[in-house]
Amino acid sequence: MTEVETRAAVVALAGAPNVGKSTLLNRILGQNLSITTPKPQTTRARVLGVYTEGPLQLVFTDTPGVHRPRTPIDERTVRRARAGIREADLTCWIVSAKHGLGPVDRTEIPRLAESRLLVVLNKIDLVRKPQLLPLMAQISELAPDTECIPLSALHGENVGVLVDRLGQLAAPGPWLYPPDTLTDQPMRFFAAERIREQLLRQLDQELPYRTAVKVENYREEDKRTVIEAVIYTDSVSARRIVIGKGGQRIKAVGIAARRSIEEMLGRHVYLALEVRVKKDWQRDRRFLDEVGL
Repeated sequence: MTEVETRAAVVALAGAPNVGKSTLLNRILGQNLSITTPKPQTTRARVLGVYTEGPLQLVFTDTPGVHRPRTPIDERTVRRARAGIREADLTCWIVSAKHGLGPVDRTEIPRLAESRLLVVLNKIDLVRKPQLLPLMAQISELAPDTECIPLSALHGENVGVLVDRLGQLAAPGPWLYPPDTLTDQPMRFFAAERIREQLLRQLDQELPYRTAVKVENYREEDKRTVIEAVIYTDSVSARRIVIGKGGQRIKAVGIAARRSIEEMLGRHVYLALEVRVKKDWQRDRRFLDEVGL
């Protein structure tokens, strides 16, 4: 019996903020691994997701959005995104069909075209088909020899076409992870991310970006998982808003986060949240390392 030759590739999902990188990763994996919100710069840390099908293994890295940094955290996240691109075998640079090419796209696509690049035109469900051709022509002008694959990560349209093409480009060789691996991140990381997702969804304007989440205790018991986490913010007034009148805001965040974590783990979760003030935490390198930023 002939042994099937395995193929593997590390694929960076990159692009400007809010173009659907995390939604695409979740669609490919068939699981909500990366958090998604309508707000830009939702992804702060690298999220790795492993897709294994037949002889093919694709190791995706969901990178933070590439943008002009304004804060120390921005600088860290952009460096992390560029490192993910640099370390990948293939890069999928994602462009929003709804918003078209931005300054970051016009800078990065020609630069990345010198390596193994696919341009992914996402959110085609939000525009009329005749609008796609001029946008694809603009992309072709930036990188004449680069393939462009239009798709809708939200609805799954053409996502299989992208995966098939990545499989064709993957090099013959051994897999990087066992076939049942979904990610290399510990569950406490995803618990913190689910809490942060609710902060992004339930807090207004810039306040969610002034918060950080640290899981201080994560343990498995017979019938439940116990998670104790701290939400850090940078001022007493911000702490007051996060907690809300009579504790209603933090209660709502906790309920929604707990449900999300329970769905991820498939078991009962006890979640305890505390809100603390840590002034200038965004500039404390040691603290940023502790919370994975």
